[in-house]
Amino acid sequence: MKYKLIGENDFFVNPIETILKNRGIDDIKRFLNLDESVTDHWNTLVNIEKAIECLLKHIKNKSKVFVQVDCDTDGYCSSAILINYLKRVYPEVDIEWRLQDGKEHGVFVDKIPEDVNLVIIPDAGSEQYEEHAKLKERGIDVIVLDHHECEKESEDAIVVNNQLSPNYHSKAMTGAGIVLELCRALDNRLDLSYAEDYSDLAAIGIIGDMADMQELGTRYNALQGMHKVCNPLYKALLEKQDYSMGSEINAINLTFYIVPLINAVVRSGKQKEKEQMMRAFLESDEEVFYKYRDIEKYEPIAVNTARMMGNVKQRQAKAVKKGVGILEERIEQKNLLDNKVLIVNVAGIIDKDFTGLVANQVSNKYKRPTLLIRPDAKGECKGSARGYDKGHIKDFKEFLKETQLFNYCSGHGNAFGVGIDGKKLIEANSLFNEILKDVEVDLDTYEVDFIVPCKQLTSELVLEIHKHRGVWSRNVDEPLLAIKDIEVKAKDINFFKGKKAGKTGTLKFKANGVDVVKFYCRDEEYEEYFKGKDFKIDVIGKCDLNEYKGKKFAQIKIEDYEITELKEKELIF
Repeated sequence: MKYKLIGENDFFVNPIETILKNRGIDDIKRFLNLDESVTDHWNTLVNIEKAIECLLKHIKNKSKVFVQVDCDTDGYCSSAILINYLKRVYPEVDIEWRLQDGKEHGVFVDKIPEDVNLVIIPDAGSEQYEEHAKLKERGIDVIVLDHHECEKESEDAIVVNNQLSPNYHSKAMTGAGIVLELCRALDNRLDLSYAEDYSDLAAIGIIGDMADMQELGTRYNALQGMHKVCNPLYKALLEKQDYSMGSEINAINLTFYIVPLINAVVRSGKQKEKEQMMRAFLESDEEVFYKYRDIEKYEPIAVNTARMMGNVKQRQAKAVKKGVGILEERIEQKNLLDNKVLIVNVAGIIDKDFTGLVANQVSNKYKRPTLLIRPDAKGECKGSARGYDKGHIKDFKEFLKETQLFNYCSGHGNAFGVGIDGKKLIEANSLFNEILKDVEVDLDTYEVDFIVPCKQLTSELVLEIHKHRGVWSRNVDEPLLAIKDIEVKAKDINFFKGKKAGKTGTLKFKANGVDVVKFYCRDEEYEEYFKGKDFKIDVIGKCDLNEYKGKKFAQIKIEDYEITELKEKELIF
């Protein structure tokens, strides 16, 4: 087990300040005490007034409005915010929405009904210049509410995009945030105060799209929205995941327990499951029949959908686990880790809809930028690219575009889709290795904020770090601690087995009065390394809190460990 210190090992005076400085945050007081002053006003978005004028004109004329829902968490939340707001203000507005069949993005002209007068594309569409022109020829107005980078503003659509708005500084804001800004602008025009009731969906979209949470305006909007629980489906999901989330709403919990359920349905749900989730986001008041064993009943769509989403997530996890295992074997067999950028042909291994999800896992595991691709009938290799946030390349998309070898790189800086002619792959791989030849990839070293000798570990330190758990988020990583030289006696080791634990249990011992726990410790692991033994151990862990019978105990959750001294003890029965 290897680890290295990120910055100063100052865990005595102000550990939180040290941790945030390690993440590149300078104005710590402001970061921890955000207010509305850090946000950009909606009127700094270019074309937002034009969008309002166009939208209100069509509503007044009783036009038919078509909304294209983009195929990710941010896309669903963006469209739900827009439709919910418009339906609330104008109950008779004629809106038709469409879900994508797969992982497509943007609007498809041939999918738009003939009687549509206005097309709105939330969270996509900025670069669909040809589609905009074709729709204009049909006499259809187009409003784009997007946040993706694009080369220029469309001449045939009204594009509201923070990347094209010099005075809107929150470039990390996602599609759901841009749609919320439109609703705020409508509030202002119509003398209403409805927009903030949809900030919960904006927060889910922002977090789900992995926005940079160091950017203060984006962070403020996400923090404000995640605690304003209005949407019935969001409420049902929080209730379903309450135990796993420890009854706490924060960015980390939404990232791990809410967003994956939405993504699972988007990526691997059946079309009827996707449609049901969208109707639940749209606050439908319908009831859905539920049958399980002897239970037969009708229940609110939000409750039923939250359960369904959990089932889809389990179904997806099984499929992904199988594919990832085969993928890891291929990586090892073909020595692909000899390359600076991991390029893997996943045709026949990973379902197309799971490519981005698996690319995330692979990039994080192997600590390097990753391309998961599959060739099509024309010889073009298409797939998903993921950068490694802690690596040498800070913007993987720009890195690839500068090679001029790729047909397209579309999406975010470190999470995007790619296309490249198969014949150019070898050239690209050689170029990557040459450019990055001096960059070392270390798969085994943990980056820790503090190296703490066991005798200097205190409950106060652990609890102080845990108290700030609401701070950890995208690009503000939860801290890791290295606890050194923990001396453990065999009599002080506990191993708990729950009724449904299977072949794992919870290992527990103390370090200078602080509980140290390893969840899901395998039975054979406990037998081989811990049972009946005195030992000295180094631990990499995260700060946590255990509440039991009204009392609170500081604890370290083990991420990894190394036994440095071991002495067998004779067991007496």
